[in-house]
Amino acid sequence: MPSRTVRGLLAAAALLCGAAPAHAAIFEPLFMVTKVVGEVRIEKPNGTTDVVRKDHAYPFGSRLIVPTQITEAEAKAAAAEGAQPEDPQIYVRLARDFTFRIGAGSDVRILDETTGDGDEVQELKVFDLAEGTIDTRISAAVKKNGGTLDEKAEKNLNAVIVRTPVAESTRLAERNKIQVAKDPERPGYYNCFFESSGGWMEIHGPQFDLDRLKKATRVQIDGNQEFTSITPESGEFTGTFEKGADNNEKVFFRTRCVAKIWRSHAEVGGRLVVAVMVSYPDGQKKNYAYLEGQTGVDADAGAKTDIGQTEAGGEEAGGEWGETGGGEWGETETDGGEEGGGEWSDAGNDTDFGDWSF
Repeated sequence: MPSRTVRGLLAAAALLCGAAPAHAAIFEPLFMVTKVVGEVRIEKPNGTTDVVRKDHAYPFGSRLIVPTQITEAEAKAAAAEGAQPEDPQIYVRLARDFTFRIGAGSDVRILDETTGDGDEVQELKVFDLAEGTIDTRISAAVKKNGGTLDEKAEKNLNAVIVRTPVAESTRLAERNKIQVAKDPERPGYYNCFFESSGGWMEIHGPQFDLDRLKKATRVQIDGNQEFTSITPESGEFTGTFEKGADNNEKVFFRTRCVAKIWRSHAEVGGRLVVAVMVSYPDGQKKNYAYLEGQTGVDADAGAKTDIGQTEAGGEEAGGEWGETGGGEWGETETDGGEEGGGEWSDAGNDTDFGDWSF
């Protein structure tokens, strides 16, 4: 750990360079490792690699690779002391009130970024989680009580992001867990879990946002660039889904409510095409699609779309959504039928929009 003398020199250097006073910064200039189990490797921004050591500080931009198992020597050492061997893990501290546990099998980069413009620029730390688990231990003040405390709480809430291949978790407070697993049977496809055990967070992904997930809420988000599936496992929360040039679609999530998003590009023009299906516990479904920047087409309403004509100029390109789609995407998903819009597979790799040729 840096000595008081070193810390004092760093603070003095910052002031001489015209930097903001030390109390204005949320984070320390380096992140500190407070606990390490197993042979955790670090790849530093300068390209060098090393074994992570407890009570050592490391630069932002580094990549941490946590093994899936401890070494035989570590297991023997634990047994000799009569202790139960722990799984590989590492505890990282960004500041006094910001500690994170990175679990076995994790691959993560800790990045130094900023958010905002002009006088509103704020420091931002990003855990870019490619695989594995991160548990947050954030005790910084986030409750708004009025005056300057509100500004501080807002900065603390916006200070850290955990980025996954399918979505970002933001406005993290207290205890949360984010897990990323690569699907062994589908390359490029991920199974991710976001759980708020004793705090809250928000989740943002392509074409969707999930509002504040409170205590005891867990949601599974799977997919890749072409497909996203959102399934709550416990708790309740509200989601917002884009609908082209229309107002966003609001969805109240609870157990057995599922949302799916398919993405493709128009054959002519290459503009993004998005289709959304929401299935509710009572069997009701909400289906719509839109071409980027244009008004959405509600399949449930049986409306005829001119998306294909607008983009490609082709005859009957949009088709009759009421006749062809008619809200039958659910049948395609569950029964394997092909009447409801072609091969809308969960894998997201077969994004064939069938009769709807955009």
